[in-house]
Amino acid sequence: MEKTLIFRSDVEKALAIANLSKKTHRTVLIVAMVAISSAVMFASLVLSASLKSGIAGLRSRIGADLLVVPEGYEKGEERILLSGEPNYFYMERNVVDSVRSVSGVSQASAQFYLTSVSESCCDFPVQIIGFEPESDFVVKSWAKTGVSGISGGEFLLSGFNVSDENGTVRFFGSEHKIAGRLSKSGSGMDNVIFCDMESLRWIFDDASRKGFGFVSDGDTENKISSVLVRLSDDASADAVALRIKKAVPGVQVIIGEKFIRNFSGKISAVLVFLYSISALVLLVAFFSLALIFSVTINERRREFSILRVLGATKRQLRSVLFHEAAILGGAGSVLGIIIAALVVIPFSGVISQKIALPFSPGGFGTVLCFSAAVFVAVTLSCVASAAKSAVRISKAEPYGDVK
Repeated sequence: MEKTLIFRSDVEKALAIANLSKKTHRTVLIVAMVAISSAVMFASLVLSASLKSGIAGLRSRIGADLLVVPEGYEKGEERILLSGEPNYFYMERNVVDSVRSVSGVSQASAQFYLTSVSESCCDFPVQIIGFEPESDFVVKSWAKTGVSGISGGEFLLSGFNVSDENGTVRFFGSEHKIAGRLSKSGSGMDNVIFCDMESLRWIFDDASRKGFGFVSDGDTENKISSVLVRLSDDASADAVALRIKKAVPGVQVIIGEKFIRNFSGKISAVLVFLYSISALVLLVAFFSLALIFSVTINERRREFSILRVLGATKRQLRSVLFHEAAILGGAGSVLGIIIAALVVIPFSGVISQKIALPFSPGGFGTVLCFSAAVFVAVTLSCVASAAKSAVRISKAEPYGDVK
């Protein structure tokens, strides 16, 4: 009875902790290895989910079935959509009227891209896009709160990443009041400021008087940069795109859905890479731990024999080893998750800018789910890596060797 009382589950856990504490150097190295594995897994999950969310946000931000831009400037339009990188290109304003007259076009709205050549224009790289609220069917729907229209004065809508102070932003030496903030998308549109054409002309004239230089002359009366097109319900995007190119020489038509599909295909390769790296690291950790447990069993033959003499059953010896593996896996996974979270989450904005891809990190609930998934996967992997050694422990007999 006394021997049975000695080896309760809490004693098995205490023995596991004592064994790990005794071999501090080995324990630290194993925890570090597990932490690296869990950090890579957690970072891969967060990055993958953020890219997927960014694609969804990009789809919502395109908002139009077709985008009409000057011929040769498709890549410039893509850079604005993906990363918000300031860009510029112009065509005659009568293009929008020509597009509206094409069969299959339900709505068309023009936009104008204003880009400064002065490096000191702003506190942030800003793309200012002029749009027409009266014909717009995309931009105002992105606002967090309803935007009914222009009540006089400037009308500016800021992207989610644009910093403001008391509802104003400062660029070109002046402060400008924000009428509304756009919801987060994870696309380049989060770094853009939208304003109506009249406000755009006022901003241009005010900045020009102060000496700021621009690529364009701000001629919103005669120039536009792009045309957003919504199709009729029964219209084919490919067919209408072909009609527009025939009716309006010198333009290129970007089909929104096709652009998303092509981009999603490119992102898929990145996601496969992230998942592969994560799986590879976990497998390396699994086999490394299995090898470590196997080697250390030979060093601990005397220890296990003594425990058997004291009344420990074979099941209890296995339990001690599994406790050790669980403690190592749990501690390493928690450490790795914390390190990865401190790197990935606070610097998600920088990551998005560096990779120049739509990137939208999830909220606290998503991060918590990923943390739990990584913790469980890594800990179970560590416990599973001790299975072979646990079988060998079952062969330990009093005063005998582990074979």
